[in-house]
Amino acid sequence: MPQQAVKRIRRSTEDARAEILRAAEAALAAKDFTALTVDDVMTGTGMTRSSFYHYFSGLDALALGLLEQFEHEIRASVAPWLEDAEEGDPVEATVTHLTEMFEVMEARRASVYAVAQAAGGYPTVYEQWQRRVVDYFVDLTASFIRRQVELGRSRADDPERLARALVLMNNGVANDRMRRDDRTDPRTVAEVVAGVWNAAIFGLAPGA
Repeated sequence: MPQQAVKRIRRSTEDARAEILRAAEAALAAKDFTALTVDDVMTGTGMTRSSFYHYFSGLDALALGLLEQFEHEIRASVAPWLEDAEEGDPVEATVTHLTEMFEVMEARRASVYAVAQAAGGYPTVYEQWQRRVVDYFVDLTASFIRRQVELGRSRADDPERLARALVLMNNGVANDRMRRDDRTDPRTVAEVVAGVWNAAIFGLAPGA
């Protein structure tokens, strides 16, 4: 009896990449990026191991794909607030939008942690993380602070340095949370971090 041919599923490039990234996220829920292999990823797809290299040049490119996914979600949670510096109560908005940011990081925890690990081993990933996340938000936050100064809400005398310190603090807090099994909920973390932001920008005592 003739052997039946295996029917291949045709996927667009976009769909195939998305499937590999989903499989990578699933694998990363159980294994650190530093121990991840291409076989670990492709076992979760209906594709061959060689297909991985058709869409990604290596694990560093996979990390950049993960970065691209959550980068857009983080920007969507925070950028509108920082860009619209004149509307609403800026103090409460700090809590609201930092909560949304930490919620995205919690939902994408495996991916965010994987990129942080990849940045330690791949210069390209580190450079992209710095440019697309850290530097992007430093520039946006500095612009936000300058506008608060213009509106008479802030007396910050060095918006650029202050912005970098606040963004790096956020990054440090996020990295610490990703390593913990007993993570505090995003709202509680955001309230503490927002207290530092509001004290530094608006001169308010934490908790005020």
